[in-house]
Amino acid sequence: MNRYFYYLIILNMLVNVFLYVPNILIQERFEGSVMGIILGFFIGCTLLFIFTASINKFEDRGIPEILEVVPKWFRVFFLLFFSVMWFGAGAISLLAFNNVTIRFVNPDISGVNMVSVFAIFIILLLVRLKSDSLLYTMEIVFITNIPLIAIILFQAYTNNYISWDSVKEVGTHFWEVPSLNVLAASTFVFSGYTNLIIFKRVIKEKIIMKRLWFVPILGSINLFTTFFIPIGIWGADGVGDLTFPWVTTADTLSIEFGPIERVLTLFIFLYVGISMISVAIHWHVAYEIIKSMFKLDNERFNQIFHWIVLGLFLCAVLLLEQNLREKEIFTFGQLWLNVRLPGEVFLVIFMFFLARRKKI
Repeated sequence: MNRYFYYLIILNMLVNVFLYVPNILIQERFEGSVMGIILGFFIGCTLLFIFTASINKFEDRGIPEILEVVPKWFRVFFLLFFSVMWFGAGAISLLAFNNVTIRFVNPDISGVNMVSVFAIFIILLLVRLKSDSLLYTMEIVFITNIPLIAIILFQAYTNNYISWDSVKEVGTHFWEVPSLNVLAASTFVFSGYTNLIIFKRVIKEKIIMKRLWFVPILGSINLFTTFFIPIGIWGADGVGDLTFPWVTTADTLSIEFGPIERVLTLFIFLYVGISMISVAIHWHVAYEIIKSMFKLDNERFNQIFHWIVLGLFLCAVLLLEQNLREKEIFTFGQLWLNVRLPGEVFLVIFMFFLARRKKI
């Protein structure tokens, strides 16, 4: 089951393309993004290793069970805060790829109608699948999508029009001090490990720490690709005019002898699949956290409660889509990332002390 832990991390790395991470980094490419990526790499890796070592102390328990030892008021506050954070993670991903789908696939459909289709599909998926089944579904998505994503990345790196001089130009701004926005965006790449707060219930084996060596390598490649490839293709100045840097970059690529020549079509199809399973993972974690705050012994009531919570998720994301414009959704995503970073640091430190207390 350890492989599912790595899938959770890699899934988060892939979905960052739609979660405004490239936009934030590219916006501040001359004001600290280069240094911020390096600092974010070390911060993200440090949090990853500390959290993994800490949660290994709790063999088959998620955060709701671990928090049985703390005062009830703190437990409720803690779980409520992180349930909102995990719902927000799914909602932002959903709103982001909904905007992309409308703009590049069908501009005539309303945002509310489109997001309703995606959200209802995800909710039906969550109603049917438990934690282990959801992980199996994620594995299927990975097996079918990762090879094709690798082909797209190969096309990007071997593009004849990529300008490495533009990459070097941005690299000369190495010593600029990064903002919180940049640090929050760059550390998000590694944040998939936090889903263990629920999935540790089914990933019962201890995560072997020495096998995590490749995660920093994948993270650094992901950050470099996310930030520098659009700059290389569009130029250090021109890339700042793009609303969706990676989607527009994919539109410049083609597979000459492939069954689908335009990479953009393949890119959107693949990333909608990746994003939807990511939303399902986040909303499943949010639901399980909320459920843990109530004692649901009756199976029938449990099912009703499941539908009520997921129905509230649907209503909330529809309200966000209806009342927020594209720029406001970006601001909402940026705010969520900024709140997530200190929240994640607190979660890791808290788990570290709980693990030490358990050891004693």
